[in-house]
Amino acid sequence: MVYSVCVEHAYCFSRYQIMATKANWNRWPASPKVGRTTSTSSAPLGYFRGVQRIATQSQESRRVSVGASSDRIIHTTSSGDPAVRERPWKWSQHLNNGDHAFSGYFADTFHTWEPPKFVWRTFYTFLLLGMVIKRVVWQRKLNMQQTLQQIARVGPDTLGVAMLTSSFVGMVFTIQFCKEFSKVGLTRVIGGLLGLAFTRELTPVICAIVLAGRVGSAIAAELGTMQVSEQVDQLRTLGSDPVDYLVAPRVVACALSLPILSVFSFTIGMAASILLADLRYGISPNAVIDSAAKYLEPSDVGVMCAKGLAFGGVIAVISCGWGQTTTGGAKGVGESTTASVVISLVAIFVVDFFLSMIFFNK
Repeated sequence: MVYSVCVEHAYCFSRYQIMATKANWNRWPASPKVGRTTSTSSAPLGYFRGVQRIATQSQESRRVSVGASSDRIIHTTSSGDPAVRERPWKWSQHLNNGDHAFSGYFADTFHTWEPPKFVWRTFYTFLLLGMVIKRVVWQRKLNMQQTLQQIARVGPDTLGVAMLTSSFVGMVFTIQFCKEFSKVGLTRVIGGLLGLAFTRELTPVICAIVLAGRVGSAIAAELGTMQVSEQVDQLRTLGSDPVDYLVAPRVVACALSLPILSVFSFTIGMAASILLADLRYGISPNAVIDSAAKYLEPSDVGVMCAKGLAFGGVIAVISCGWGQTTTGGAKGVGESTTASVVISLVAIFVVDFFLSMIFFNK
């Protein structure tokens, strides 16, 4: 405290000395001769009042060192007890002081600001998608052993559930179509409507939902566990790229497996619809098959496979991205698994909308 008061005293003295020199005022010489006593009575009274005010303020208040944006000042009362009061922090006030507080205020604000977890996870997922495309498409770098293992895992795990779901969805639509179109005598178009509905929308979306819940959650949980247990860091230490070894094989496996699953599910769904129409409503199977062959085109099957390819890639990338950004131990793994499934389901319908706009906007 004494050192700061002395520094302030020296600063005020030097400022007053400059002012006296400019005004050609020699009543208080800047460098008195040796042996000559300089009287302080020639110094103006305002100078000593300023020094006294600075010393008083230095003793009365001090700023709490909790960062550049502190909003508290501790004042020492006459009894010696510290009293805390809030100080209004306005960058406009400090901007008028000319101490570059404007830039400092925003620098401190953005230095302590962290983006929401969802934002940087989404950014990492898009970055991961770009790295997978670069390695698989441009560099043609793919671990075939891991890819085949993932295909063998994705197919059997999803095929039974996808076929069972498609069959019951097909029977539900058959009930609705047969009931309504029988009233107007349009039973011969039921097969075509079922075929178009299955190929264009129902089959790829149903298989994608099953894949997200069955395989996507497993991928997120597996990679999340590897991330929190530092197994991914060990792969980097051993010289293996996690994208090449963990992410790219799973993305390729899901993207290739979903179109095949869609074809099988479409076949089973149409077979279940034909069987129900024959047994319940007396509509001939030949009528349903002829109607489907009349309205369906090879491009519709291509659209189904293209949607399955896109849905499989999206599900795998989201699951890998959310798994590799897992933090917080077992709780974080559970949260990442749940979030990956939810985000995947939303992404499926969003991508389905844009693909439908592209394929059927005629």
